[in-house]
Amino acid sequence: MVAVLLEHWPIFFVAGTALLAWILTRLVQGNARLPYEKRASLLTQSELAFYRALSQAVDGHWSIHAMVRLADLIQVRPETPKSQSWQNRIHAKHVDFLLCDHGTMEAKLALELDDRTHERPERRARDQFVDQALADAGLPLLRIDVGPAYDPAALRKSIDERLNPDRHRK
Repeated sequence: MVAVLLEHWPIFFVAGTALLAWILTRLVQGNARLPYEKRASLLTQSELAFYRALSQAVDGHWSIHAMVRLADLIQVRPETPKSQSWQNRIHAKHVDFLLCDHGTMEAKLALELDDRTHERPERRARDQFVDQALADAGLPLLRIDVGPAYDPAALRKSIDERLNPDRHRK
């Protein structure tokens, strides 16, 4: 046993030093808290009003999810050159709402609420990228203008038209 310790002393020295550094750091910091706090709500008041109307509109036909990252909805095709660069472009972006099939959790329709911030040039560029990324991935997107109230019946009609475009063409 002593021979093993003497032969591998550098490994034990590094491991012991790391353990001592970790213990000292914990003692000095005590119970230092990370700089995070819970948000008051996942949704803004406008988003919450839309969520309520959306819940009535889908009437239990789909599950509703809020603030879903694009990277959780779509992925970069494996053969794509510079795939990490493309992945980085979708990593921090999200859609406001997502409708999914209850049984499979397959994404069916992404929904974006557009307020006045979507009129800014940088936001328009972001929206165009999201529109194209979702379209090219085969996930329909429905954009809704923010308003003081939402009509569930009109919303349901818009959802049906977006999900079944052939049925609604004249």
